[in-house]
Amino acid sequence: MIDLRDCVSTYNDKKPVTFVEKSARGVITSSLSQTMEEQHLSPNMTDQLATIYAWTIDFFRLQPGDRFKVIYSEKYINDTIPAGLGEIKAVMFEHRGKPIYAFSFIGDSIMGITDYYDDEANNLRRAFLKAPVKFSRISSRYNLKRRIKFYGNRVRPHKGTDFAAPIGTPILATADGVVTKSERRGGNGKYVKIRHNGTYETQYLHMKAQNVKKGQHVRQGDVIGWIGMTGNTGGPHVCYRFWKNGKQVDPFKQDLPLSKPLEEKYQDTYFDHIAPLKGQLDNISF
Repeated sequence: MIDLRDCVSTYNDKKPVTFVEKSARGVITSSLSQTMEEQHLSPNMTDQLATIYAWTIDFFRLQPGDRFKVIYSEKYINDTIPAGLGEIKAVMFEHRGKPIYAFSFIGDSIMGITDYYDDEANNLRRAFLKAPVKFSRISSRYNLKRRIKFYGNRVRPHKGTDFAAPIGTPILATADGVVTKSERRGGNGKYVKIRHNGTYETQYLHMKAQNVKKGQHVRQGDVIGWIGMTGNTGGPHVCYRFWKNGKQVDPFKQDLPLSKPLEEKYQDTYFDHIAPLKGQLDNISF
């Protein structure tokens, strides 16, 4: 605080913040963000739900009729002034007729790491994200029999998945790994390649600029570059390529490894914790 009345003085102060538990529901009509807007919910909730379900739901392929219920906390200053979204405690997202529960829980009491688990204590995370860009769209899929009119309708295999998004959109590493290439070459334009282990590698093409260097360790979700139009491309997108045992494959057709479930020693506590939350979710009607 800066006081300019008699003489200039400054001091630090803090307003009391309270957390109020709330619940919400929604049915998808066109997109998750539009449904949030229709329900007068925070835009941050869109981002948080996309993060929670990033490994289990393809948010580029939501269908009208998909729906969700959520229990969350909202912050207030002096009990009256809204101060933003707090913790999302529990969610039920029904996608293509299948309900997927998510409950916030500290699975590692020593490290204090919070994660999201389903109603059977399975971690919702997988080893790989569904996509390297949030809230994009697939403009071209992996297709070994693709024909292009420009090249005389000859077969020109497309061994990647294109995610279209505006120039400058962050590109995320889909899994932990080590950067093996960060360079510019021919039709690939500026690109990054990551080795995740002895089985899997990923590559991200046509970047505006890279944000990592060769030899650098990256974590899942790190920004490794930005959408651009370098190399052979007709519009802004990232071509996402996926290798398994040295062969390029379609990532959407792979049975990718799951993260480890909640340790057994925490499970009794976990099921006691989620029982009332699941009851609350189940009692929210659409």
